[in-house]
Amino acid sequence: MTQLNELQFQKFRALIFDNCGIQPKKEMIEGKLDKLLRKNNLSSYDEFYQLLSTGANSVLWSEFIDEITVHMSSFFRENNHFEFMRSQLRLIFEKNPRILKNNEIKLWSAGCSTGEEPYTLAMVLKEWLPQDMTIKILATDISKRTMASAQRGIYPATIKKEMDPYYLMQYFNRSEEDYEIKPELKALITFRLFNLMDSFPFQDTFDIIFCRNVMIYFNAEIQQKLVQKFRAVLTMGGLLFIGHSESLLNKQNGFQYMQPTVYLNQGK
Repeated sequence: MTQLNELQFQKFRALIFDNCGIQPKKEMIEGKLDKLLRKNNLSSYDEFYQLLSTGANSVLWSEFIDEITVHMSSFFRENNHFEFMRSQLRLIFEKNPRILKNNEIKLWSAGCSTGEEPYTLAMVLKEWLPQDMTIKILATDISKRTMASAQRGIYPATIKKEMDPYYLMQYFNRSEEDYEIKPELKALITFRLFNLMDSFPFQDTFDIIFCRNVMIYFNAEIQQKLVQKFRAVLTMGGLLFIGHSESLLNKQNGFQYMQPTVYLNQGK
């Protein structure tokens, strides 16, 4: 197979940027394309591009998105965020009184990958919130493959290294080789395919949004737009959590800094 030339690379790169907002390097694109060409018995990069750009093969497009997007996650990743929620529950209720008023909390895990983040949120909230409080978590990702994995909620035995044994006993069913999230925890989460580049269709606002280690793949302009879109769907007094390699510095945002990577929506 011939190498991906510069013109072909720029065409694929533009297609990816227009649809996903990311700008991967040539070496990464070429490796992913070669894998998909072999899998789908396609003869050339140009044939592949034609199928993708015209929307002639939705299954191929889905496979393409699965390959070019990054899927890294673990339970209790960047655990200081969960510790902040535990230690600052009184402050969270004070800044956002509708939680106690409605006896309900709404969260969004944006870029949820294979589900470890929303399941961690569900576990810690079940432990820390009043027992009768309703927990609603929306978990979204652009990748169909990782979304399917998240919905299954089945994880290898190696997750024992990621969390306290209590959580494994309380919220997982054990099989010979795997751990599966219990149905009552799954019931707290709604999984949806969603592209953060699209307009946000939500009719109601969220109390807490987690979007961690996602914006690092976007340029400054897209990051700025995304932050404003998050703020528009976050209730006044709600919290935005971002990754430790990310920051809202130098962005017009309307958020109040709480601690590194934790921001409060100050409203209008």
